[in-house]
Amino acid sequence: MSNKNTKNTYYSPKWISCRLDNVIDSTVDSIKCFCVDLTSNFTRSRILTPKTLIKFILGLQAHSLSGEVSDYFTSSNIDIPSISAVSQRRDLLYPEIFKSINRRFLSSIDNLSTLNGYYILAQDGSDINLPFWHDDTQISYGQDSIVCQYHLNALYDCINHVFWESRIDLPTKKSEKSALIDFINHRNYPENSIITADRGYESYNLIAHCIENNQKFVFRVKDIDTRSGIMTSISLPDETFDITVTRTLTNLQTNEVKKNENNQFVFVPSTSVFDYLDACNRFYNLSFRIVRFKIADDKYETLVTNLDENEFGLSDFKDLYHLRWNEETAFYYLKHAVGMLYFHCKKRQHIQQEIYASILFYNYANLIIQNIKKKIKLKKTKYIYNINVRSALTNIRNYFRNQIKEYILIRNIKKYLTPSRPDRNVQRSIKRQSPKALNNRTS
Repeated sequence: MSNKNTKNTYYSPKWISCRLDNVIDSTVDSIKCFCVDLTSNFTRSRILTPKTLIKFILGLQAHSLSGEVSDYFTSSNIDIPSISAVSQRRDLLYPEIFKSINRRFLSSIDNLSTLNGYYILAQDGSDINLPFWHDDTQISYGQDSIVCQYHLNALYDCINHVFWESRIDLPTKKSEKSALIDFINHRNYPENSIITADRGYESYNLIAHCIENNQKFVFRVKDIDTRSGIMTSISLPDETFDITVTRTLTNLQTNEVKKNENNQFVFVPSTSVFDYLDACNRFYNLSFRIVRFKIADDKYETLVTNLDENEFGLSDFKDLYHLRWNEETAFYYLKHAVGMLYFHCKKRQHIQQEIYASILFYNYANLIIQNIKKKIKLKKTKYIYNINVRSALTNIRNYFRNQIKEYILIRNIKKYLTPSRPDRNVQRSIKRQSPKALNNRTS
């Protein structure tokens, strides 16, 4: 596998917290960009200033809202606000403020690691169950099963363990491919990056957007025996290979296209989306590299990419694509360790605030974890030991709330380690999750 470029510069939890505070302060200076009413919101002096409100939402745990308010403000010199006052102040704030803080915060960190000079980003989506409400978040799973959900699309840094981008979609209108295209067009992540994605993102339109925007990518696609997908009608051997192909996409049905000698043409029907075909451009040539390698005795994996073969050979792709699995682990920690599933309200605007705030807190915590990891000197043992993320998140939240000192935070994170067992295989358990009830929380 290619070399990982790790910057050894160490930033303390205090330094990272100061960076976050500075970004929040500068965002508050332009608070009117994120207010419902530009003329009247946050103009009067109140207990809950914009900065206090933002940091309160960032520090939310899995308790009831009354317990959260009491716990957060007891240790401060500020009078405890009422529950209704907190809710009313939150009504004034757009959820996008946390996305803005997250982008600016990550951009201010200059000791992030890369692989061969590239950030390895993974795109995926995850469903989030919400408290039930009669609105457009409802979706039906069978005749008697109606739930409320959001679908979270996120672009995750597999090496530095942070989320660069995120977008919330409705369950009935979710489009993971269009979300990734939106991320690529806005480019609020590092330029020198490689985006990886699984088979749900197999699309000529997405590949074309990547190429047109000079975005490097590695997408998993259906194997050569598929009857639908990019590999359809491409004659390839049932073995390991690394080739480059060119397909011509068109929305015309001329005799030449219908004959389709050498499987050159791909007809795009009117029901499919391809953004680079119109009345003036009837043909679009698309060149990409196809890599197929063995992952088991009788099992292969097929990827399409535009990476240069001089930078990444066939043997590099197995480890490169495997890094994408880190996002699945990140979603788990985001939901069950940070507590993104434990909402404190039914209002959809407030729920979106908490989702984006959870992502921001996860990034803040992981930057602290990755920097402390640089200071840990491990002994030679049977297993490689890593920081226990659950324990670290608990201590970092206490530090964020000024409940413990920096040296105690570092001591506790270094103390609780967990062994890494890369060869262990566990059957993935997939079962439907229910939303966490608002009235059954610890105080």
